Amino acid sequence: MLGGLVGLLAVAAVVVGVVVLTGGKHAASASRSSAGASLASHPTSSLSAVQPSTVTVSVLNGTDQLGLAGEVSGRLTRAGYRKGAVSNASDQTHATTVVQYAAHDQRDALAVATSLKLGRTSVQPLDSATQRIACSAAPLGCTSHVVVTVGKNLATP
Repeated sequence: MLGGLVGLLAVAAVVVGVVVLTGGKHAASASRSSAGASLASHPTSSLSAVQPSTVTVSVLNGTDQLGLAGEVSGRLTRAGYRKGAVSNASDQTHATTVVQYAAHDQRDALAVATSLKLGRTSVQPLDSATQRIACSAAPLGCTSHVVVTVGKNLATP
């Protein structure tokens, strides 16, 4: 029994190693959870670092604090990200900030979360309702692949 467990752990380590070394490029058919796990363990290198100037971020205010989405958008713009739509979320009762990403943009969302000093647990796939709000607020059409819904944890006193 112990030998089987050790063997299983060894196989899992090899699989994670292969995914990390290939950058997850060959795991397109893997589930999002396993893709997320491989990205979470993937160290940032100069080859895989996100260039903020290539990432457009929309910011939605999920609190009742006026102007908070604009403040967070400004922080991201100063960090080099491209400014997307700035608007209100569907409700203003979000306790925590969520960074959502469109398909294939998880790495960009993780970089945005890091810029905002948020953990990986704040990063989630983009849901259609949030995408509709962010896209309807964009005057030039939907160009954002990362949408931040600001919660009270980023509110300023």
